[in-house]
Amino acid sequence: MDAPKTDHIVTAVKELGSSCVESADLLSGMNGALHEVNQLYDHGYGGAGNSMISFGIALVAFPEPFMVSDVIGAGMVAAGFMYKHFVPPPMYIDNVFETIQEQVQAIHATGEGLNQNYSPEVDLSSFKFEF
Repeated sequence: MDAPKTDHIVTAVKELGSSCVESADLLSGMNGALHEVNQLYDHGYGGAGNSMISFGIALVAFPEPFMVSDVIGAGMVAAGFMYKHFVPPPMYIDNVFETIQEQVQAIHATGEGLNQNYSPEVDLSSFKFEF
């Protein structure tokens, strides 16, 4: 008896394995893309200034005998307020949508104002018609 031919089975298994590897690579790339998109949302953290202020208040609130934490805490609170004042907050995708809506409303308001206040004056005296 002849041995059964298994070449087509081996080829099919190799193709199935390569498609599984490609699918895993695509899922890994999608995971990285979703992670980057997730970083575009604020998630209610409020930036670094709020965390510095909170940490400084915590240092001031909890007593210790040498008063070093009070000085460091006051410095952290001041640094947090300075950071919030001078460094603009990061731009998140939520802010982009709100900004676009505000700009579209401003454009519509400007267009309505132009339509109400615009009345062109036409001076035909400078035109010369010859027949």
